[in-house]
Amino acid sequence: MKKTQRFRKPLFTHLPLALSVAACQPLDSQTELQATYRIISPPAQTFEWLQFGEVKPRGWIRQQMEQDLTEGFVGQLDKLVPDLIHEDDIYGKDRLTRKVKSKDVGTVSHDAEWEVQYLWWNSETQSNWWDGLVRTALLTNNRKFLDKVDAYVERMLSYQDDDGYLGIYAPDLRYNFSGENGELWAQSSLFRVLLGYYEATGKDEVLTAVERAVAVTMHHYPIGESTPFKVEKPFAGVGHGLTFTDTLDRLYQLTGKREYMDYALWLYQDYNQHDLEEVDIHYDNLMNPDYRFKGHGVHTYEHLRSLVTAYYASGNPQLKAALDAYLEKLDTVLTPSGGPIGDEWVAHRHAHASDTGYEYCSIHELLASYTQLLQKEGTSAWADRIEWLLFNAGQGARHPEESAIAYCKTDNSLSMEGKLHSHGPDDPGHAQTRFKYSPVHKDVAVCCVPNAGRIYPYFVNSMWLRHDRGLVASLYGPSEVDTEVNGVGVKILESTNYPFEFGASFTISVEEPVNFEILLRKPAWMTDMELNAAGAEIDASGEYIRLQKTWQNGDRIDVQFEADVQQHQDLNNDYYLSHGPLVYALPLSGEETVTKTFPLDGFHNFQYAPATPEQSGYQYVTGSAPEFKFSRAPLDPQKPWATELSLTGALYNNTTRDLETVNLVPIGNTILRKVTFEASSVETADIQ
Repeated sequence: MKKTQRFRKPLFTHLPLALSVAACQPLDSQTELQATYRIISPPAQTFEWLQFGEVKPRGWIRQQMEQDLTEGFVGQLDKLVPDLIHEDDIYGKDRLTRKVKSKDVGTVSHDAEWEVQYLWWNSETQSNWWDGLVRTALLTNNRKFLDKVDAYVERMLSYQDDDGYLGIYAPDLRYNFSGENGELWAQSSLFRVLLGYYEATGKDEVLTAVERAVAVTMHHYPIGESTPFKVEKPFAGVGHGLTFTDTLDRLYQLTGKREYMDYALWLYQDYNQHDLEEVDIHYDNLMNPDYRFKGHGVHTYEHLRSLVTAYYASGNPQLKAALDAYLEKLDTVLTPSGGPIGDEWVAHRHAHASDTGYEYCSIHELLASYTQLLQKEGTSAWADRIEWLLFNAGQGARHPEESAIAYCKTDNSLSMEGKLHSHGPDDPGHAQTRFKYSPVHKDVAVCCVPNAGRIYPYFVNSMWLRHDRGLVASLYGPSEVDTEVNGVGVKILESTNYPFEFGASFTISVEEPVNFEILLRKPAWMTDMELNAAGAEIDASGEYIRLQKTWQNGDRIDVQFEADVQQHQDLNNDYYLSHGPLVYALPLSGEETVTKTFPLDGFHNFQYAPATPEQSGYQYVTGSAPEFKFSRAPLDPQKPWATELSLTGALYNNTTRDLETVNLVPIGNTILRKVTFEASSVETADIQ
């Protein structure tokens, strides 16, 4: 069990108003701040992250993560694309200079002007892949990969210049851009890897290196005296650079240094002052009730974190209003699985289960933003959204049997042949290839596969949180937490097959008896529950179940949640069904084609043509949801997503004009599928 707590400052207090105002005075020395960005009174953050590594996966989650590491794309991507990961030492000897004019990253290019962003692409590919690998290796304690991780971190630290700079640009370019660049983005994607490693290992030299590097950036882009986002022809890199706020937010929580939050607020302010490629997060757009998201989905969803950080840095009610407006707009771009439009641009559309796809990068970035909202606001609804997004859209965009993911996927997935629909028009000049399964997707960009490797470590990190009186079981699943509470080592094992089953047992181990409170989230889909916690004071009146007692070694908490089959309507008034946190789909047959076999054994690209297109022509008979019955077979611990969980009921076949019995299965166990169904105009009584 953990003996020490390395967090330097508790986050359940915040600066008093007088100190908050004083902290903003340097910002006012050059110019009068707009009222929107004034520091008023930064609000307290409801929960606190545990240090990365204090929460670890168990059961099926650990098994899947280990398989991804030892046999899958998480651990093997560098062997699949060594030219992008090994041969371009972009943070070291191959830093970018003015002499570098182009770079081959595998993707098909159609616009020479757009190609400028390819120069920094490998920093994203490398750092996001390493982020997933480092965190997965640390969480599964895989010795072989931990040695690789240690060597990587040591190499990255060796690249730090004497002044503290860690990045991808040589001195002739860094902090001196008039156009598209990846300066802040390359740093942000690297620093989150290093901070995760620091938290898990406690190696202070890693934290020191990140703080030195951030200090260099803050020096070269000083508050109120520079404009890092004022560039001509910005593309993806400049927009991604706003995620530097992720590093600043985490550094504040690790060190308690207010300067990081002030800088994050200023970055968001500067981003708002300029005409950029990605403007969904601009304050004026958010406050315009007629504005609909239009940008590159990944940017739109990752920028949510920058807005959240800016609000918690300032406590400014205008930024809170902007956050509320963002979340209202967000609801219009979510499909039934929780997948947000991202194929690749939102393009002013509302979500549609058949016609709007979601990129895996968008799935991960939205999940990461939800985890930040959960940590800061504490509202249990964000935890419900995290589970729903991962277990449905996230798991449903993984190939259920092979080590491959869909770059883009739709809820109603009738084919996977590269383009959105098999019957859609071909554009020979700009062929769409994203709707397929691959362990790489190099022909588009090696971004979604690295993010698919990050998503479970970020989920695991949020399964347990700290509150001012104890610990929070915020996300359910097999896990263990090993930390300190009130100066005493505490370890809790959560034994469960969630989300395939809805019961969980928590076994508490303590170094000595200690009094604290455990919060269990009440899922939004719960209809009833049974709870046993001998000797605990229980308050189940709120969105969390509060259990208070002096915990002894071997104490247990047993909880069983009950759920009904639920009928929903999406934004297009079509129907779909869920049970607990899982959305169910009608699996469709398809004809598999292996379109590429990689030199590394076991890795392929797959496409799926619909074998029988007419099988998707079912309709939903209104009011039939209670007739769908849930059943389960014993869990297969080796292939939990292939376990026979089903909703059995009747759908109307518009071809045979009859009700037919069908079995719906979780989205995560499908390739081609139908999730939503139009309402049938035929009354049940009229069907023979």
